[in-house]
Amino acid sequence: MAEEEQRHRLVVLGAGHVGKTSIVTRFLKGTYSDSYKATVEDLHCKDYDINGTIVRVDILDTAGNLAFPAMRRLSITTAHGFLLVYSLTDLDSFRELTQIWEQIKEMRSNYDELPCVVVGNKSDDVHGRKVSAEEVDEWIRSQGLESAHIIVSAKDDRNVVAIFQKLLERANIPNIRKLEPILKRRLSVHQTNMNTQRQKLKDQEETRLGRSRSLIRRSSKPKVKHTGDPSRNDCVIC
Repeated sequence: MAEEEQRHRLVVLGAGHVGKTSIVTRFLKGTYSDSYKATVEDLHCKDYDINGTIVRVDILDTAGNLAFPAMRRLSITTAHGFLLVYSLTDLDSFRELTQIWEQIKEMRSNYDELPCVVVGNKSDDVHGRKVSAEEVDEWIRSQGLESAHIIVSAKDDRNVVAIFQKLLERANIPNIRKLEPILKRRLSVHQTNMNTQRQKLKDQEETRLGRSRSLIRRSSKPKVKHTGDPSRNDCVIC
């Protein structure tokens, strides 16, 4: 019997240069690049076999500017879920995200039934933050999205997998919900790898400090100078 196939489309929306592509690439490939190239539209497909049913998740990475309004409208009308991204270092990107959300509500009468996660990216840039937590929290509460907001760093690989875990938590699609154990294992492996990396760095730091202390002890040891006369107790500390 042929395997059944289901397709579900997750659309990633947000202003330009907020890290939409970095988040998707970090999740799918585990890589990150500081170089920036404006996205027009990229479609990433991932298949899951769940009890003989092929669940295909299409992740649509959209353009970050308004030069393609027709493409944005089409992506909104065909989405099964949304990932809305803003940058913590760019207040305008958050304001644009709120406008995108209003557009989704206007175009999708069932918007409240669709899984949606709001992502604040670039948490690694602690000194460059321009978006206040108070403003975000106020808007999140007003839209009933309290459990849908997450702060991440695609650069540091912080909370990226948790984004998709949160999407699954908000999904009302049975087969999509069955992906949750897969992501939990991915999250567990990711955490184990992070802990291993931290331990390696700690061991390297302890080794470096141990060598430094050894050098300090050797360099600070007093030198003893002898005069060569055995009848005199004339050791001189230099």
